Amino acid sequence: MKKFYSACLVLLFLLSTFSTEVLSQLKIEITQGTKEPLKIAIIPFNKTLGLSESLVLYKVISKDLESFGEFIVIPPDSMLSLPKSEDEIFYRDWRLIDVDYLVLGSIQNPSIETKDINVTYSLFDITRQKTLYRGIIAGKTDSLRILAHNISDRIYEKIKGISGIFSTKILYVSKPSFLSDNYSLKIADIDGFNDISLFSSTQPILSPDWSPDGEQIAYVSFEKGRSSIFIQELFSGKRKSLKIQPGINSSPSWSPNGRYIAAVLSKEGNPDIFLYDLKKEKWIQLTDHYGIDTEPTWASNGKKLLFTSNRSGTPQLYEINLKSKKIRRKTFEGSYNARGRYSPDNKNLIFIHRQSGLFHVASQNLRTGKIKILTETNLDESPTVSPNGNLVIY
Repeated sequence: MKKFYSACLVLLFLLSTFSTEVLSQLKIEITQGTKEPLKIAIIPFNKTLGLSESLVLYKVISKDLESFGEFIVIPPDSMLSLPKSEDEIFYRDWRLIDVDYLVLGSIQNPSIETKDINVTYSLFDITRQKTLYRGIIAGKTDSLRILAHNISDRIYEKIKGISGIFSTKILYVSKPSFLSDNYSLKIADIDGFNDISLFSSTQPILSPDWSPDGEQIAYVSFEKGRSSIFIQELFSGKRKSLKIQPGINSSPSWSPNGRYIAAVLSKEGNPDIFLYDLKKEKWIQLTDHYGIDTEPTWASNGKKLLFTSNRSGTPQLYEINLKSKKIRRKTFEGSYNARGRYSPDNKNLIFIHRQSGLFHVASQNLRTGKIKILTETNLDESPTVSPNGNLVIY
């Protein structure tokens, strides 16, 4: 299950996606706190439908915005007024209770038979006494949570200036308990709702990763009695395995342009990094070393790969330039640095760092080389960076 200061976990499929392996409890770690969270008031939406639809929108949007400590949602019973339209907004009332932003909206039901609805909403800056945004979104009454997440994304973007991640979905592997023989590859909303099983097996499922268009996933399955890399279409469920090689076939990672999958093969003896050309259906070897090279992941520009190797004697992060094939060591502090990820802007690395025998999620500034420990727990693993770069899931 997930801990999101809530419960499951999700991979993203909107314009970006992210994934993680989840065999125990997941957490979303707030890596940069907000000294003074912004106060936002959300007026329960006026409706032509029943009260329940309005409450769903209010509760989901409120929970979204409060999830990461950047906002405090003012409850309706603390409000001095409950305006139903922009004309009824008195900015003085909201300044008296230190509100920074106000959201006002309504639900229209153009077709009861088809369950179609339109949600209109506006965002107001109380300090500057101006409208920041007006929007309208259409959907179905049975997809209210999706509509609410989209509204939360737009509110967040207009206030913070960066994309929200509330419409993100998480791809994860679930094993209900150690007593269960079933592994399940699932997707869910970022708040843990609407989870769907994509594939189940009595054998382990590992390393799920999304295609850049969000229409396919790659993962490792042991259903054939050995590790094999599969590609599965999200909507049809159709799946196929990449050309299986002798030994290890693991750690698939999709290139940003969708043309290649980086993976680990041991067909030559030691595990090395390979690229699979999806168009030509052939493997291309990238590294060739007597040590272990594993856990490849792409820079967002598609020009470099980050991977873990023990070629120096201990697990460290290395980077390969795909044009020159030049390999550079990236981590030097500590005897264990692994499972690396680039931040979306390629300015930082996120990875697992061992300090005093404990495993923590850490970040490293690629310009200065400085490492920062992000977590206080001690058995952290599988970090993944959110598409907007603000959060780490592990």
